[in-house]
Amino acid sequence: MKIFIDAIMYIVNLGPTVMIPIIMLIFGLAVRVPFAKALRGGLMVGIGFIGLNATVSILTDVMNPAIQSMIKTMGLHLQVIDVGWPSASAIAYGTAVGVSIIPLGILINIIMIVTKTTQTIDVDIWDFWHFAFSGSLVYAMTKDIVLSLFTASVFMIIVMVIADRTAPLVDKYLGLPGISIPHGYAATYVPTAIVMNWIIDKIPGVNKIHLEAKDFNKKFGAWGEPTLLGFVIGCFIGLLAYIAVPGISIADKIGKILLMGVTLSAVMVITPKMAAMLLQGVVPVSGNIQKWTQKKFSGNRKLYIGLDTAVGIGSPVVLACATLMIPVALLFAFILPGNQFLPTIGLVGFVFMFPLIVSVVHGDFFRSFIIGAIHVVIGLWIGTDLAPLVTRAARAAHFSIPKGSTLINSIDNGSDPFPWVFVKLAQNKWVLYAFGIIVCAILIFWNRKKIVAEENAKPAEAAK
Repeated sequence: MKIFIDAIMYIVNLGPTVMIPIIMLIFGLAVRVPFAKALRGGLMVGIGFIGLNATVSILTDVMNPAIQSMIKTMGLHLQVIDVGWPSASAIAYGTAVGVSIIPLGILINIIMIVTKTTQTIDVDIWDFWHFAFSGSLVYAMTKDIVLSLFTASVFMIIVMVIADRTAPLVDKYLGLPGISIPHGYAATYVPTAIVMNWIIDKIPGVNKIHLEAKDFNKKFGAWGEPTLLGFVIGCFIGLLAYIAVPGISIADKIGKILLMGVTLSAVMVITPKMAAMLLQGVVPVSGNIQKWTQKKFSGNRKLYIGLDTAVGIGSPVVLACATLMIPVALLFAFILPGNQFLPTIGLVGFVFMFPLIVSVVHGDFFRSFIIGAIHVVIGLWIGTDLAPLVTRAARAAHFSIPKGSTLINSIDNGSDPFPWVFVKLAQNKWVLYAFGIIVCAILIFWNRKKIVAEENAKPAEAAK
């Protein structure tokens, strides 16, 4: 068992861009894809992820100075420092929960597939750290390893069901057939996004406002095309960041603003191409998985390949919402009563929050932006509240706290609703146990019913 766990942790420690191609190769060979074809598919997935990460890094390189400039201009001095998702993942994997989550998560996924309570084969093992993060917070508070692993397991089961139910929307509105997104950060906003979308439907006048990606060109002409749209949004962010900064010449300000515009334009154009390249690698493995499942599971079962939410950031609606949300988040940090959370590094991570929100609202920019803004407000309060516990978990994981900081958190994980709910329920462990058992029981039986109904519907459709 130790050899098995060590082998898994070795692959995980290689990082997602190496780990996922290896896993895709293994899955491909398991469902009888020829070696060369399976290897090429795995490499294409890895290349796609490297490309997507590169575009996020490019955006981060120009956005972080702009964020710091906006913070300085607004005079923000808040107590809780944002350390970003890389630090949050290090905290998650640096605890007893993090060590156990990989084999536990794989076991949960296998059981759920065999029992028809999920359709998702989650190859995104690296992102199991989201589940470990919630479990680590509970462990930092209770020192109860069983309760903490139970929390991580409940989170994973909820996310797997969300991934299944949103997969058709991911196909339709993000252009990712055969893929689901079992990502803890993206999925945590789906339940509230569904509720908020329903509320918007009930508001007269507001429910008539729609702006989808395909409508950008109709409403704005050539300016709605990703190249020019990205340039305009980038220049707008640059204007907010640099126009009021003293001690910089007008020429330098214009240069910085134009750099923002050209960079975001490049990101808007390059990112969809990287996502398409990744999809090329998934298709041969996905196709053979469907053939294998049809042979093994009565001929009608459909399985999805579960990938990182990065596969969905190629949508212009996702990129536009995520970028425009950065100054909005800083504004809210400045004006919200009771907020002590200063978002910085994690702001660029908003691109990973929006893919499933955009899918839930059927690609609508207006609704995605409004729902995202409401989540940011709630997230700042959650992040402020969870900061002492996140800081305690970081120290327990021997994470180096930045100098001059007393409290830390991550805007793109430590401000999520799910971890906060788990922590609050864990104040009485039996309440958390009861909540987890009841919610998971309801979700897995409901999801199984949906899966079986979909399987039974296919022969009936074929008979017609």
